[in-house]
Amino acid sequence: MADTQSRTHRFRVSGIAAHVREGAAAFPCQLEELAADGAFLRTGRVIEVGTTLEVDLVKPGGRKPLHLRAVVLRTVPGHDGHQPGLDVEFRMVPPDDFQRLVAWLEEMKTRAAKAPAHGSPAAAVPAVPAAVLPAASTDPVQADTGVDGSKLMLQIKGLLLEMDDLRDRLRLRDIEVDDLRRQLSTAEQLLGRRTSN
Repeated sequence: MADTQSRTHRFRVSGIAAHVREGAAAFPCQLEELAADGAFLRTGRVIEVGTTLEVDLVKPGGRKPLHLRAVVLRTVPGHDGHQPGLDVEFRMVPPDDFQRLVAWLEEMKTRAAKAPAHGSPAAAVPAVPAAVLPAASTDPVQADTGVDGSKLMLQIKGLLLEMDDLRDRLRLRDIEVDDLRRQLSTAEQLLGRRTSN
């Protein structure tokens, strides 16, 4: 991603679930790179440049998602078995969420610094989309299993996030129904009093 190198340094990431909302549609994505000002996501969905997205990131074992609003800067076509990608820029990030994002990046930086000297950490090199990187494994069966497993975990995490969102919506609906029942009961009492007079 040559044009991302002029912005802040991006870290290659794995294991962080990305759940994206575009309007009423919600879907999981694979988070590939992360920086303080943006990210690179893999998704099978076709999304136009300039589209605003709501992105929730969840670390393994984390309960509270990191909520970010992003705008699609460009799309990268998929090839060699990789899904298309979205280069997004974060916009209007609340201060608390921005502090959490910076803490995550610092943690990644520390982890990269502690990586063994014989293998250069992925985070230390400039970010390049996976589509142009050579396959990490020489065994294609083993590589496919790892990719399939990580995609499955990403989908499960996305479904869990969606379930939490639906549970919240259901709670709001229950509150609305209770409120409407109270209003109906009040209206019936008022109508009952008027007809008895």
